[in-house]
Amino acid sequence: MKTKDSKIVIRPGKKYLISIFLCIYITIMMIWVLFEVGPSEILDTNGAGVLPMLLLSSSLGIYFLLFVLFTKTEVSDKKILINQFPFKRSEYLWSEISHAKIIGEASEYPCEIYSGGKRILKIPRNYFGYERLFYELDKRNILRKDDFYVAAKVALEIDKRRRQD
Repeated sequence: MKTKDSKIVIRPGKKYLISIFLCIYITIMMIWVLFEVGPSEILDTNGAGVLPMLLLSSSLGIYFLLFVLFTKTEVSDKKILINQFPFKRSEYLWSEISHAKIIGEASEYPCEIYSGGKRILKIPRNYFGYERLFYELDKRNILRKDDFYVAAKVALEIDKRRRQD
């Protein structure tokens, strides 16, 4: 009998999605202003700053969109598959993972995963799937249990209670 391989998928969180929508909104508003006022009037009235802002907001929107679409980490029973934007792909077996630790960066408590002495992945707490990854690493006894581990575990419990309320 074959058992189904359970997967944990980790993707960028809400703040990246909000950034995409914000850049799209700004871009649409600037295009609307260009069509309402007219490009020639904007250039005549020293409003040339609108065009670089339009280019900047549309470029950021495209970057964040590509980042969210192409950044994904899949954790299965056998391996960790990492797809990071811009187009970096790597795969590690669980036997290659030496340790993982929580670092105290602000109040985010990102999780860093190491293969040998090299950091292969850094996952912030606001990514979708972080909690499942945290408990999977804890279950496999890969995660270092220090003060940041305890703080991250408490933060996850607080996040869980907020979602329930």
